[in-house]
Amino acid sequence: MIELLNEIDKKASRKNAKKVLNKYRVLEKIAGRKITLQGVEISDMPKGQASHDTLENQIIKRIDAENECLNILEAIDQLADRERKTLKLAFISSNPCTTLQMAYELQYSERSIERIKSNAIIQFAYAYKNGELLVWR
Repeated sequence: MIELLNEIDKKASRKNAKKVLNKYRVLEKIAGRKITLQGVEISDMPKGQASHDTLENQIIKRIDAENECLNILEAIDQLADRERKTLKLAFISSNPCTTLQMAYELQYSERSIERIKSNAIIQFAYAYKNGELLVWR
């Protein structure tokens, strides 16, 4: 309840949110395709020198990465349409867009895109895991 009376530190909250959003593409690569335990074959094992990661650890990393991707996407999907599109273009798409590219795509000025993106990042911080990224003053 005390948190409701305090203000959030927007700069620190944005920093936390950007850290999570910037990890998305790496996590997506780690997750790869959806894993089914039946689909794992011995031929997937590294050839030659033994790896420090066991197959079990690799599967766990993939599942964790996939779950984190889902958490990020679920939080973004809670946002209004233009904020959702802005964050997806900036952080989720395989080729992140510049502010100019987003302005062209969404038909806003570059200044408006910067403002929308800044607000969207704060909204994402609220939505992600029930406000886990928020920093309170």
